[in-house]
Amino acid sequence: MATRTAARLIVDSLRAHGVDLAYCVPGESYLAVTDALIEAPDIRLIVCRHEGGAGFMTVADAKITGKPGVCFVSRGPGATNVSIAIHTAKQDATATVFFVGQAERPDLGRGALQEVDYSKTFSDMAKLVIDVRDASLVSEAVARAFHVAASGTPGPVVVVLPEDMLGDETNAPVCPPRPMPRSAPTKADVEKVAEMLAAAEKPLVIVGGTYRGDPLAEKLVAFAE
Repeated sequence: MATRTAARLIVDSLRAHGVDLAYCVPGESYLAVTDALIEAPDIRLIVCRHEGGAGFMTVADAKITGKPGVCFVSRGPGATNVSIAIHTAKQDATATVFFVGQAERPDLGRGALQEVDYSKTFSDMAKLVIDVRDASLVSEAVARAFHVAASGTPGPVVVVLPEDMLGDETNAPVCPPRPMPRSAPTKADVEKVAEMLAAAEKPLVIVGGTYRGDPLAEKLVAFAE
């Protein structure tokens, strides 16, 4: 499998999740991603003047389209400027994914320029903060971010991107979108389970609760047999 930079893998992962529009205020901490986006003309990048505006446009876009909004901001002031939009997305239950630049990994915890501990800063604003420090885990992080943002009560997810990690090369594959949980199975789900059971050599049914005397018990036994 061909190698690519973590930044390019992020863009390919966004494409796999159907992203065709993103908002940003450019910053040096994630320039590798903007460079990769230049080579992805199918993803339109809206450049804004202030992170607060970019964030609110992201929230509005998600509300209009029904798809998770995507926003990129740089570290430190950029991240704190967009925090009001993250808070709004949480309060309004709006699925959004915010990619935030970070200082280089060797400098973390040493008071680097514009370094912020995003796990602490956004712990009460976002549904989840994912700090990616390994290029091979980038696509997995993107897939998890979109899944968490849209499942259950929708809300914002923050993905932290150390600057030096974005240039690392990896042969990790693009993770496809994770299936969303449903309150009830669809007809296709039932048919798929039936196919799996039919192909199983030793199927096993594990039932919780007490079914003695319950009319459903006879149906369950018949099903198992």
